[in-house]
Amino acid sequence: MDRCSSVRGPGLPVTVLVGGVLWLLSACSLQPAAMLVANVADQATEVPLDFPLEVAAQGAVLDYAVLERLDGPGPVPELVRTETQARLAAPLQPDATYRLVAAAHPVSEWGWLGLARTDLALERVFTTVRAPALIAPQEPVELQRDTPLRLRFSAPLARARIAAPPEAVAEIDPQEPTVLQVRFAALAPGQEFELRLVDLLGRNGAPAPDRTLRVRTPEAVELVAVNGVSPGERLVVPPETPVAVEWSAPVVAVRYRLAGEAQVWQGAPTARLELPVQLALGESQTLEIEDAQSAAGGWLASPYRLTLAAPPPLRLEAVWPADGAVGVTPEADPTFRFSEAIADPAAAEAAIAIEPAVPGRFEWLAPHRLRFVPAAPFPSDTEVKVTIRGGPEGVVGASGGYLPEDVVLRFQTGKLKVIDVSLSRQQLTLLEDGVPVWSAPVATGVRGAETPTGTYQVQYKMPVARFRGVNPNGTRYDIPNVRWVLAFYEDYTIHGAYWRRVFGQPGSAGCISLTDENAKVVYDWADIGTRIEIHR
Repeated sequence: MDRCSSVRGPGLPVTVLVGGVLWLLSACSLQPAAMLVANVADQATEVPLDFPLEVAAQGAVLDYAVLERLDGPGPVPELVRTETQARLAAPLQPDATYRLVAAAHPVSEWGWLGLARTDLALERVFTTVRAPALIAPQEPVELQRDTPLRLRFSAPLARARIAAPPEAVAEIDPQEPTVLQVRFAALAPGQEFELRLVDLLGRNGAPAPDRTLRVRTPEAVELVAVNGVSPGERLVVPPETPVAVEWSAPVVAVRYRLAGEAQVWQGAPTARLELPVQLALGESQTLEIEDAQSAAGGWLASPYRLTLAAPPPLRLEAVWPADGAVGVTPEADPTFRFSEAIADPAAAEAAIAIEPAVPGRFEWLAPHRLRFVPAAPFPSDTEVKVTIRGGPEGVVGASGGYLPEDVVLRFQTGKLKVIDVSLSRQQLTLLEDGVPVWSAPVATGVRGAETPTGTYQVQYKMPVARFRGVNPNGTRYDIPNVRWVLAFYEDYTIHGAYWRRVFGQPGSAGCISLTDENAKVVYDWADIGTRIEIHR
């Protein structure tokens, strides 16, 4: 007889029948109730990936058990099923939402009692643990020198590794395990490269996919100028002026050495920084810029070593009339020669004062030579004072050097001297303040080689010279030891003529010739600059 089956027989007393039924019901009630259970709760979250998911049928036969993904396509681990049980054959996937559906039917049949069969069903929806996701920063990620890159994840990490670049090292922050610290060796400014994170695993056991980030370092800060000049190994800087360094971007810190002494500057962002150094004329110092940091985090790609040099002092190398000269012609045109070209000619002219003042103009004979041409003579028998202002506001050379101090010169004028030459009378006369003081006959140029008329001045003097040239008749001459020569126009001169026997009539190739004795009188009397009047 099957358990829980009916017992009936004809002719039995009712009491026996009723008692038998009660016994049978009592015997069937001892059978366990059919159940279908799972070891995961419905709507469970953070289910571990290695969770031993199981469905069990108690007092029933398992008809099916199915696991499916609700969050989208993806791998679904297989359930290994027996008659009464189903188990996972592989781990679950992270970040997944699953639905477990199972059905079973009871082992016993109650149909002989007229009872309907009741099948068992089960459904569970659950989610697995979340893989640690990188809370991605904006790319490219900006790196800072000497500061680890902190990458934050959505869940604590158990493991992480850097595949590239090879010199980078990753370390999980022990105080904040959701943060991965990445350190780089030998970073250079202006770099951009890929950072590849691999072997990522959360503390919850969930692996994360590899990630690649574009990272970069800030652009390098560069030294672009020192006092407005492109940097080189040696730089000439203005004397007694702060040395200003100019950068390609605003800087907030600079580390440098000046004359070997370490210095550090920190402050508000600025693209122009004045260093605490001022050089005297002719002084030099070594400046080593070891590092700089821009406001954007960039730094110096390589240090700079510069020699800063202030220009040498400007010098007045020559002056005419010489300081202390006496008997200078009142028609003198003071001339100055400096040691180098002058940066601002107009400023130099304004820096020269002459007393007593006479009208006139300045004339530049060369970039470093200046002459004052008076419109009227200086007073006779008068001391003339010339002051050339020194310092940076005075006469400044092209290199930036200037006269260290004012230059004061004095000369004494004499009589106004004029050499008068009459071609018609063939006579040379020396005049002082318009009064004749000496006269002598001359021999001037013949027809075809006439002596030029006009107003000239003594340009230079030579005690002896050698003359070579061509006579009016085409013959050539070569005369050595010509004495007491005063040049006044091109190759025209006043000179002694020891070879000539007759004076008082034309006879030269254009020069004004005298006896050697008379020529020496003129030579000794006349100064450079003395006016020469040649007329008919």
